[in-house]
Amino acid sequence: MASVAGILQQMRDQPHGVRFTDASKVVTHYFGEPRQDGTSHKVWKMPWAGDPRVNLQRGKSGKAKTYQVRQAVQAIDTLMAERAEGHGESQANETAATVEVSKDKPKKPATKKSKKAKPKTQKRRS
Repeated sequence: MASVAGILQQMRDQPHGVRFTDASKVVTHYFGEPRQDGTSHKVWKMPWAGDPRVNLQRGKSGKAKTYQVRQAVQAIDTLMAERAEGHGESQANETAATVEVSKDKPKKPATKKSKKAKPKTQKRRS
């Protein structure tokens, strides 16, 4: 069985090749038991304000989704930095508010789709 440190290094180096069970093990090590488990998702609550969760979802072939692995690594890095600095609860909340946990692709702005007019059909004359 791989160590948490070894799996975390793999998550940093190759986020696309991490098994869901391994990623779950690492996140549970740092953030405790998930608040949601038993579905296709596992969700962990974060100890700071802002985006208060890490979400992992089983992807193809039992792998964790790549963008979620990156989010988990970033959340772990934030937690480790706060521990190293010895921040109190209120300072941790201020720090976390400035840290962006998500590195998703930016969402496209919503555009209103116009309905295309259906071409009128002509009746045949008999």
